[in-house]
Amino acid sequence: MNTCRFCKKPSFHGELLRYGLRHYAHHACYLKAGKPLAALSAWKIECFPYFVLKEHGLLDEAKRLIAEKR
Repeated sequence: MNTCRFCKKPSFHGELLRYGLRHYAHHACYLKAGKPLAALSAWKIECFPYFVLKEHGLLDEAKRLIAEKR
């Protein structure tokens, strides 16, 4: 439960994204694995760290998805 599904590194500070029933990942690992932001709810997208979204060029898409899903 505190291990990233993709990099297998543990997380001790609750920094993992729960994107499925038993699926947890670091936000950056989730995006690097090719998982879409659109598959997440608005509040989960809002919890993404700003710099992770910026690094992947997804700030505008995140804003659009949040507006659509509300």
